[in-house]
Amino acid sequence: MQGSIYTSFSEMVIENMGMSVWNELLSVVKPPSEGVYTKAMQYDDSEIMAFISALSTMTKIEASVLVRDFGEYLFIHLYHNSPASLSHVDNLQDFLFCIDDVIHKEVKRIYPKAYLPTFEFTKADNGDVVMFYQSKRKLCYLCEGLITGAAKHFNQLVTIAHPECMHHGADKCKLVISFEE
Repeated sequence: MQGSIYTSFSEMVIENMGMSVWNELLSVVKPPSEGVYTKAMQYDDSEIMAFISALSTMTKIEASVLVRDFGEYLFIHLYHNSPASLSHVDNLQDFLFCIDDVIHKEVKRIYPKAYLPTFEFTKADNGDVVMFYQSKRKLCYLCEGLITGAAKHFNQLVTIAHPECMHHGADKCKLVISFEE
């Protein structure tokens, strides 16, 4: 996983829970990186999963909730550091539709070894966006949080339903994003 994800995670923990919690996490998890991350480097996925598990145990907050909250926090960091120009995007729906073709295409150009999830989108007759998410990492809750963070950024109210999930045996996750007026 890209180092920028780890740096953002450590920043979120420190900002929201304090440096002592981050230090305790490092003591409990004992990551091979020793908790020192460079944004452009790749790190083993198991480190972030171990951090989430340990933080869940320490705080008594479900791991899925922590991951969703992290996604919401992470959005603005990824948005402002996107290698793709997003100046033409002024709403959530257009943003969602450009993830694979614009943002991920540019990420792959700069970081050829990056493993990225895949997305498929359809637009329902009622205006909902149906998104299918697939990744060996199964970070669909992170995806939910990223969508929530993007919705806040674009000042759009949404609800997200998650009727199909890889964590419950589905091949891919189905997220239904409903736009509220």
